[in-house]
Amino acid sequence: MNKLPVSETTRFAYGFTLGHLGTIIGLIWVPMVGIAILQFLPYGMGDANLTADQDPNALGAAALRGIAFWLATLLLYACVNVAVIRQALGLRSGTAIVHFTLGRAELRVWGASLLLMAILFALMLGIILATLVAGFAGGATGNKVVAGAIVGVVLIAGLCVLLLSVVRLGFLLVPVTVAEGKISFERGWTLTQGNFWRIAGVLFLVTLPTFIVLCIASLSLMGRELHALALVAPHLTAQAIMERYRIIVSSHAATLIGINLILAPFTVGLTLGASAAGYKALKPSPPVANP
Repeated sequence: MNKLPVSETTRFAYGFTLGHLGTIIGLIWVPMVGIAILQFLPYGMGDANLTADQDPNALGAAALRGIAFWLATLLLYACVNVAVIRQALGLRSGTAIVHFTLGRAELRVWGASLLLMAILFALMLGIILATLVAGFAGGATGNKVVAGAIVGVVLIAGLCVLLLSVVRLGFLLVPVTVAEGKISFERGWTLTQGNFWRIAGVLFLVTLPTFIVLCIASLSLMGRELHALALVAPHLTAQAIMERYRIIVSSHAATLIGINLILAPFTVGLTLGASAAGYKALKPSPPVANP
């Protein structure tokens, strides 16, 4: 069982991103523009502004369009991930100005992403059911403190399992799928054994810069409106707060999508660079043949 070298992995991620920034932009800009368009369409078509009290037929059509947009977005992300991970793993060399490929590798990564979503969704359903059962069991004791403690323990344990699954199943998903030509969650789970905290530390270090930039940009755009909402929030219902928050976000949707598009080369380069370095470090070395 190999240990993930945190500093070396982080260093490679930053070195790869900054050293190959032009190539990364060339590899991803076509699918990323498509993703940005798909993200904006619900706002441009008015689907994002529909509420539960409107025409059920319109809501149903919007929901179907939302699913189609989500599936297409995930497919375009697969195109981005395959191109960049190949560059990071050394399976591709040279620069790129324009690049778009949709082949078996991209479809394989798309399928792996869908399967991961399904696994995580099933886990979340399991956590909800376990929490409900814990609530009923705790209620049977007649002691609210005991009931609350039982629910809290079950919920925290479930969230820990979910976080563990996200990190260990997701960190090596793309490099394993691309480099080994197959979808294997077992492979990623085995390689990451005993490395949860190391992987979490690496992911924190490589996502922190873009997260800070995005937070600063979001606060600059929506800070005043969110502050005004916070002042009146105690006098509003939860539904009214969510409705006002949705309106605020919708009014800045195009700008926020544009900011994410600008940050995409750094976000993709850093996360996939770390994933590629992690795969190389955690993959068992081939045995050395005796002379």
